[in-house]
Amino acid sequence: MNASTTGTIERTADGGLVRFERFLAYPIQEVWAAITLPERLGDWWPPMAAEITVDLQEGGRIVFEWPDLDFPTMEFEITRVEAPTLLEHKHTSPGSWMRWELEETDEGTRLLATYSVPDIDMAIDRGDVVGLHYSLDRLDPALSGNPVGWDNDAFQKLLATYAQERLGNS
Repeated sequence: MNASTTGTIERTADGGLVRFERFLAYPIQEVWAAITLPERLGDWWPPMAAEITVDLQEGGRIVFEWPDLDFPTMEFEITRVEAPTLLEHKHTSPGSWMRWELEETDEGTRLLATYSVPDIDMAIDRGDVVGLHYSLDRLDPALSGNPVGWDNDAFQKLLATYAQERLGNS
């Protein structure tokens, strides 16, 4: 799967799973750092400037605070860590979670990001799925040392792609 394709959406009895697979031409330790170090997370995940803290242990927290905006703090409890191959944490919706699986390959690292949500349509409608997709599109440039800022036009185009795909699958 590449940046031009949407995530794989699987509806389940408990809601749904959204999976994104990325092949990154970087060593596993660099990709691990990008998804676990506050100074690296800020290069690709949040849509705006954030103060990020990470307590990388089970029961620890990943926290995004927005100093320039009146926006609720995002806080995720870490439920599992197996450095440098697995990070699991709760997400913002009750009952939702994220799993980041990294696997070393001959070309670099395979990243599989899985987002589990109790209501897949709500996660699409409120932009969670598209936001994660767009953030992951920004991961490779961040790893290359050339992070790109959030482009709301690109985000809106991706949102339209998901809406069209959902209409076609209903």
